[in-house]
Amino acid sequence: MSVPSSDEWSDLPLILTVDDAARLLRIGRSHAYNLTKLYFASGGLQGLPAIRLGDLLRVPKAALHELVTNGRIVQLIPKHVDDATVNVTATRPRSRTNSRTDRSQLSLLGSD
Repeated sequence: MSVPSSDEWSDLPLILTVDDAARLLRIGRSHAYNLTKLYFASGGLQGLPAIRLGDLLRVPKAALHELVTNGRIVQLIPKHVDDATVNVTATRPRSRTNSRTDRSQLSLLGSD
């Protein structure tokens, strides 16, 4: 089995399993998984380009094609930005009622 032709590449799904990528590269399954670990550990500079979808690992066809045809590793992992701040208020759920409503309900109970 040789490197797939351009027609064979177009027949492949957009995202491959690591097993599928290993078969295309003619390497062992364990070695392919080790290369994906290296990819994540190196920040996308070495290894087999992969993405995480939940607890699944997948290899984008375009990244594999670039690796096979040009020997370049596509960096799919975003570079770490040190000065990035997270806006926690954007993800915090709103309270269900406001305090004024809570006080008026307490006065109905005779707590005032």
